[in-house]
Amino acid sequence: MRLSRSYKAIILIILATLIVGSIPLDNNIRYRRLVLGMKQPMPLTKIVDFDPTALTGVMIGAILGGFREVAAAMMWAKVHTLWSTGKGTWFDALYVMRTVTVLDPHWIEPWRITSWHMAYNLYVETDDAKQRAILLDKAIDCLKEGISWNPEEIHLYMDLAWIYFDKLDDYEKAAKWFRATLQMEHPAHIDRMIAHAYEQLPDIPKALDWYDYCLKRNPNDPIAKGATLTIRERYLPAWRLLEAGDYEGALALLNQYLEVDPSDVIGRHVRAHILEEAGRLEEAYDAWQQMSDSSALDDLARRKAAELGTALGKDVAPVATQVLRQQRPDQMTPLRRSEKR
Repeated sequence: MRLSRSYKAIILIILATLIVGSIPLDNNIRYRRLVLGMKQPMPLTKIVDFDPTALTGVMIGAILGGFREVAAAMMWAKVHTLWSTGKGTWFDALYVMRTVTVLDPHWIEPWRITSWHMAYNLYVETDDAKQRAILLDKAIDCLKEGISWNPEEIHLYMDLAWIYFDKLDDYEKAAKWFRATLQMEHPAHIDRMIAHAYEQLPDIPKALDWYDYCLKRNPNDPIAKGATLTIRERYLPAWRLLEAGDYEGALALLNQYLEVDPSDVIGRHVRAHILEEAGRLEEAYDAWQQMSDSSALDDLARRKAAELGTALGKDVAPVATQVLRQQRPDQMTPLRRSEKR
């Protein structure tokens, strides 16, 4: 349908007003960025990575006129509309959300909610392991990009560490990103999360070091106290024998404890680790595989079993979280709400 001349004239007037009116603001922005040292905005060309239909004529006018923050706010309002009305797919909302991070990369909330949307909301929208792996990778990439624009924002580091900890069981990377917050003012539970990540890994000495650090900061920390007592009683004696090269003694101690509590995940992880260190790779593979089979949530066991299985020449399936990293969300088949399983 062709637009009438009057309608075209109105659009041109609006765009002209936005562009002309933006000149003082644009000069002020340039002054703040060049003289005061504020960061440059994200290149506008990055918008081509996203769905151009998410942009309305008014938003495009705002962008061209230098009102990126206004356009970002308008698009963020569109996200809320999509969520409240249920129109389109949750992938439609993702395109809009991700474009907001391009328009205003120093607005923290869109980075956090966009990554959460991919790692949690969209994650449960599909049962396909490959799509889930892609979504987790994209959520991680989103937070890392947000950190590159806002290196002082502690919540972006915490969110990234939590995805590694909670969704991937990648405790080494979780500890790395939790540790990155220590240069900033941070809540006390971050120190405990670092200790807990090493405990799950397992790296018993590092876990104890960090729980001791927690107790130095707060001698009355009940969680750190309890964890320290548990580690020293259950795992440390076997670990000391492991460090001394007494693998049989270490395994005997740990097996004795696991007979009492066979469901202890950390204890089972420590046992599998000892088998690996002893060079008993077939037994270690069996131990990790048994844990993987018994718990769908033990991604660490699944990853370890896949690594050892590959090293032993076994026919193992690739770990879901490590495949198809380059596939984009727009290559997936979106699930509409009526198609949820």
